[in-house]
Amino acid sequence: MSPEEEQTWSAIQQKDQQAFETYYKKHYTYFFVCASKFLKDTGQAQEIVNDVFMKIWEDSGKINIEFSLKSYIYRAIINRSLNALEKNNKERENQNELSRRPEEAFELREMEENELKIKLYSAIDQLPEQCQKVFKMSRFEELKQQEIANQLGISIKTVKNHITLALKKLTVVLVEAGRLPLLITIIIDILFK
Repeated sequence: MSPEEEQTWSAIQQKDQQAFETYYKKHYTYFFVCASKFLKDTGQAQEIVNDVFMKIWEDSGKINIEFSLKSYIYRAIINRSLNALEKNNKERENQNELSRRPEEAFELREMEENELKIKLYSAIDQLPEQCQKVFKMSRFEELKQQEIANQLGISIKTVKNHITLALKKLTVVLVEAGRLPLLITIIIDILFK
């Protein structure tokens, strides 16, 4: 390791955030281009570079780098990129397999939808009572925010606060399930009533 790299690595191991951020900003583009060449997907390349840097930050005390910090990160990014390619290929094969069996694909999708509904209803049931009531009136009874405020005798601001809280809780479930488009639909549907 060069003296400069040694100094940087030592600072990172001591959780010097400034040193870490400086190194990240200085080398990000190089590592991003490396990952992009393998993956041909800028979003995934970005994610991998960020994941590798976060792992280095979190595990810096346990990592032993003998030769070069840059080489170590490069190898980690290439390994993650290759793993991602392999995963992408397996997913493509699975999708191709499912497309050959439409009934099974439909059943699988239906099962996933039902599991998601169960998780969403469970998340709704865990909301505070008033928040739950407001959200259900908005979502299931399709009442406008002003109508909810009038029926419950609360301000429209309180109605909005309850809906915001509910959406935050549901966001966690939908993000975990990889269903952001559904989340956006729910938000638009509620906010523009």
